[in-house]
Amino acid sequence: MSAKKIALVTGTGGELGAAIAARLDSEGYSVVGLDLRAPATAGNYRHYSCDLTDIPALGATLEQIRREVGPIQLLVNNAAYYNPVSFWELTPEQIQRTLAVNVTAVMYACQQVAKQMRDAGGGVIVNMASIAGRGGTSQIDYGASKAGVINLTGTLGRLLAEHNIRVNAIAPALIDAGMGKVLPPAVKEKYLQTTPLKRAAQPSEIANVVAFLASEQSSYMTGATVDVNGGL
Repeated sequence: MSAKKIALVTGTGGELGAAIAARLDSEGYSVVGLDLRAPATAGNYRHYSCDLTDIPALGATLEQIRREVGPIQLLVNNAAYYNPVSFWELTPEQIQRTLAVNVTAVMYACQQVAKQMRDAGGGVIVNMASIAGRGGTSQIDYGASKAGVINLTGTLGRLLAEHNIRVNAIAPALIDAGMGKVLPPAVKEKYLQTTPLKRAAQPSEIANVVAFLASEQSSYMTGATVDVNGGL
């Protein structure tokens, strides 16, 4: 029996990351979780703690995972930073933190893990974008960061294809977890009313799409961003 493929999922301290980790575990992956904090409930996977705004620490952690667990064959860049602040009140520190977690850390993780995948003959990267990166949002820094993820995904899909590395992204709308639970009630209600399916996504529904993009069922997909938005 062949060894399990190793999947690294960032943001496993949150509900969405935990759902993704559980789904991949059910698919037979050896899952490694990475987050600033440990999960609230212990999953069936190893956990590493790292502040994604600290790039040297992220690099050291990725190398530690490679040494202790093995080369990563699936990377899911799920971790994200969201703090609802109006455009007029955004500080340089807020902007920098949003971009550091949502763009810089994602790009760096893609680069470092892609080196492992290239040396191993291939792999899959799934980035978590957002509907906010498609058409903008009242949270300017977050929307801009997710637009960057969409652009990065398309570029890497073309760049890494020759190394048998597929790169795709998911652009969800409102999710009944994490950020979706801290939105102001009026903003959340507006989303729900304008969403044709009239509800938020469950974390498991997003995790299902991650599993699809990680599988051979999506073997001809790369550089794509899949909208999972209830019809918006």
